[in-house]
Amino acid sequence: MSSKLHFHSIVSGLKDLIDCGDNGTEEQINVLKAIALGIFKIPIEAYNNLESINQQQLAKVVVEPFIRRRYIQLAVMLELCRHPKSHQQLSKLESSAEELGLNGNALTVCRKMIDMSALEATTDYIRRYKQYFLVLQEQHGPEAFNHEGGRQYDESFFQTLDSFSIMSPGSLGREFFNFYERNGMHLPSRTSINPGYYVCHDMNHVIAGYEPTGIGEICLGAFKLSMNDCDANWMASMTNFLIHEAGVFKPGKSAQYEPLGVDGDPFDGLNGKQGVMTLKGAPEMLADALERGTKCNNDFSTMDHIEMATVPLKEVREKYNVVPPLMSVADASIHW
Repeated sequence: MSSKLHFHSIVSGLKDLIDCGDNGTEEQINVLKAIALGIFKIPIEAYNNLESINQQQLAKVVVEPFIRRRYIQLAVMLELCRHPKSHQQLSKLESSAEELGLNGNALTVCRKMIDMSALEATTDYIRRYKQYFLVLQEQHGPEAFNHEGGRQYDESFFQTLDSFSIMSPGSLGREFFNFYERNGMHLPSRTSINPGYYVCHDMNHVIAGYEPTGIGEICLGAFKLSMNDCDANWMASMTNFLIHEAGVFKPGKSAQYEPLGVDGDPFDGLNGKQGVMTLKGAPEMLADALERGTKCNNDFSTMDHIEMATVPLKEVREKYNVVPPLMSVADASIHW
């Protein structure tokens, strides 16, 4: 089966999925259009003329496991872009997953967002996400673990972090320090919660070129997911959507994450009606991030970044074929 037919079928299936009697919300339609044009390169005329196909039809056309998985990932992202949440949309999403023979934490999270309070949904999600923390931590130094099962870092790890400020201009370590400085953040330290998680996460920010804004976080998650479609990256991408699009919880100071808002649609700051993907240019940035990740020739997300700290960032990007990101009015802070 040709790629063109695959792409058209995916978009047609997603058109059906977001339609709850309204053809999808304006936000969902904009995101889907950006995906169709930006990732699948479907001409605008062809996109406008594509008819919806139901999920049973889609399952007959799309049989490859990795394409089915990507379809459900895009479907979940689009589901999280509906405000307020819809039982009808969730039902269609779950039916689609059943037709495609897929399940997993992401679908369970979507269900619990409707059935539970923000506090309950947050608690459940953290429990599910914790199993991936170890994979997403900085892979540096001896494999020693703390009492919570996280990676234990020795004194040399933190001494190296402290040295980033005096490393050569343009080096990965120096750019990491600059990333923290220009965003008003303190470097992870011996007293930080999960320092290895944040070092790894923010090294990825630096290499990919996204700043820690709402759309920057969502784009980084999408980029990593396309670079390496593993369960850990899928859950990390979901985390970004749940924080910055669905608004169910936020990064905490005393705890790893804290619930946000009230029952229903608890997005804080936009009256519970909008998420980051409503920003002008944000859907195009998301599509671009998904495409950029596929162009990388290897996965740099969980490499030993500390070991590479003295290497020029330019060389790191060239080694992994990290191409420049789309500059958009949705986020003027992209650093490249």
